[in-house]
Amino acid sequence: MHRFASAAAAAGALTILLAPAAAGARMPKPAKSQRVAIEFAAVAGTTPVRCGSPIGGLGTTARSATLTDLRFFVSDVRLLRRDGRAVAVRLAPDSPFRVTRGKAAVTLIDLENGRGGCAEAGTKATNAFVRGSVPQGDYVGARWSVGVPFALNHSDATTAPAPLNSAAMAWSWQVGRKFTKIEVSDPGGGTPWAARTFFVHLGSTGCTGNPATGETANCSASNRPQIVLRRFDAARQRVAVDLKALLAGVDVTVNGGGAGGCMAGMSDPECGPIFRAFGLSAPAGGGMEMGGGMEMGGMSAAASAAPRQTVFRAIR
Repeated sequence: MHRFASAAAAAGALTILLAPAAAGARMPKPAKSQRVAIEFAAVAGTTPVRCGSPIGGLGTTARSATLTDLRFFVSDVRLLRRDGRAVAVRLAPDSPFRVTRGKAAVTLIDLENGRGGCAEAGTKATNAFVRGSVPQGDYVGARWSVGVPFALNHSDATTAPAPLNSAAMAWSWQVGRKFTKIEVSDPGGGTPWAARTFFVHLGSTGCTGNPATGETANCSASNRPQIVLRRFDAARQRVAVDLKALLAGVDVTVNGGGAGGCMAGMSDPECGPIFRAFGLSAPAGGGMEMGGGMEMGGMSAAASAAPRQTVFRAIR
């Protein structure tokens, strides 16, 4: 009996000793997060752009055109705090339009609907949003890159997860993806265009090595525009993708040399104005990409000398 009483007393003392410590301990609370949905909208100046409607006033000759494709990849999305800090957006779970692999993530913005002029090359499915979450806070702007991260760009499109498996966005001759696939065509009914379609295919160039066959990819020009909107509220505003601003410096009806339109060629005369509209130092795009995603040479100089982009802006 005495032994049981002693044991009970000892247990009680232990409880008394531990209770204050347990009461004083504070478990860290999980950080609260808030959802983010950044919406993109195609426009020409202030006029909405759709696959089935003519687009007026494009290029140096202010011609009308028909939209035939409007898709682009967005990555490294961050919201800007009032103090200037950039906070990474964690993408929502994988879907047909977004994928995350390790630290690399990308969203395909698809603003064509497979109708009208987009029927030949487009798809019915669309996506206007980058969706994800950030730690709860006061955000006043946004930043992102147009393109696919190096770690995801140079992969086999036939085995890659969506949206990287899109055949339309594959760029086999440059061992990667088209970062933008924006195309306008002759609407017919007037003076025929000398070149029927004007292509804006931006992507990394000077690429060698095919990962699908076990080789390491290297590219001489990364060509990923970084877009910064210092005043942007994702809850109340959208991001305009302005085709009139993109094509302001080119004649969309002719091919001045090289590939039709601009396919990121260093000597293509149409690429200079297109690169400048995206805020890239035309036409090299700055920086050599080596295997593993490291960029070598010229990035800081290119960034400091780059023109101000005119394609993206905040709208209601």
